[in-house]
Amino acid sequence: MKKTFYLIPLTLFSLALLIHPPSIAGEQARVAWLKIEGYISPATIEYIKITIVENLHDYDIFLITLDTLGGEAEATLEIIKIIQASEKPVLCLVYPEGANAMSAGTYILMACRIAGMAPYTQIGACQPVVAGVPSNDTKTINFLSEKIASLAKMNNRNESIARLFVTKNLVLGPEEALQKNVIEVIARSPREFLEKIDGWEVAVRDGKVTLNTGDSLLIEVGKPLKVQFMEFFSNPLISSILLAVGIMTLILGFTSPGWGAEVAGGILILLGLIGQGFDVNLVGLLLVGIGGALLVYEVLSHTFGAAAVGGILSLSIGIILMAGSPPRQQFVSQIWFSELITTISIVMMIISVFFGFLIYKAIQAVRSKPYLKEVPDEYGRAVDLLSPGVEGYVRIGGELWKALSKREVKPGERVRVIGRIRDVLLVEAVEEEKEGNEDNR
Repeated sequence: MKKTFYLIPLTLFSLALLIHPPSIAGEQARVAWLKIEGYISPATIEYIKITIVENLHDYDIFLITLDTLGGEAEATLEIIKIIQASEKPVLCLVYPEGANAMSAGTYILMACRIAGMAPYTQIGACQPVVAGVPSNDTKTINFLSEKIASLAKMNNRNESIARLFVTKNLVLGPEEALQKNVIEVIARSPREFLEKIDGWEVAVRDGKVTLNTGDSLLIEVGKPLKVQFMEFFSNPLISSILLAVGIMTLILGFTSPGWGAEVAGGILILLGLIGQGFDVNLVGLLLVGIGGALLVYEVLSHTFGAAAVGGILSLSIGIILMAGSPPRQQFVSQIWFSELITTISIVMMIISVFFGFLIYKAIQAVRSKPYLKEVPDEYGRAVDLLSPGVEGYVRIGGELWKALSKREVKPGERVRVIGRIRDVLLVEAVEEEKEGNEDNR
């Protein structure tokens, strides 16, 4: 009898839990506010993963605000997986007023449990873009339209309209999106958004929860240094500029002694390849290689003519192709792509003119070296390693000269001029104690 007495309230309590799902947070829910702005890349995945996966237990709800024209397909699909697998609600708001969640942004919006838009924002235009032209490949279109429709269905939204985002490049404002059941809320700010959804019931991976967001604590989650680094170098514009400047610096290094410029150029090239994912477009890479070879030939031949012009053009086109036709599929709007190509073209013109001038002046400096009528009886210092048959540079009289030595001379060693072969000096190492008055170091 006593057992039955205790079982009655326990049974009633269990039934209450089934009828009324648990609320998020007891007194005040902790809401993590993640800002996704600009190009969606592997850096965005890292930002989402660190916050939603690694720091899951620090927050009760995750709110993503979107302002993007699109990004990488692989990155977008990975973010969707993280959202779908989350044990806690992931909500989304297109914010601030006038912002966009185009293409990749719309896929992410559809994946979130509650979708909202601020006034004067837009979503849609999800047709994939290849080399600046919307792709009409049936296989790709069918996959993407079904993908976005399944996301809409998962969150009880209009599947037909979701498909039109891909097949017809449909674009909607907040009022139309709400009317057509593509979003649930129109809100001017994240705080207003949270107040409007207070008490709503949403699905998560393991069931349903009731949101307690009326007086929630909204915590803006900053981007760690690692994410900021990845975000900067994953930007197609930045990576293209780094590659261009790196190659130009590398070539410029061939016209001057030492290895400083060559090392700097190599580092810039490696950093630029981060944005390309080390899987660059083959044609663009080939053009870059041809352009670099032509410019190296120009430096060595000292002609400053067709090879220089051809090299700069080939290099510029190759860089644009590598940024414009990346091997990874893109979920971007055509507007974003056009702006990217225009910006890269302008920047490449400026860089090409600047480095072309530097290379020209370097060649001019080499040509303008005075021809030695007499062998100067002067001392200097080796800049490069000199060995039999291998030319290097020495500093004499405050100027750099090409030089040869019958014996090995290490950089920094004191040398004396003993002869010449045309404009190449013949030098030999001298002991420090044999120095005269040093004024040429």
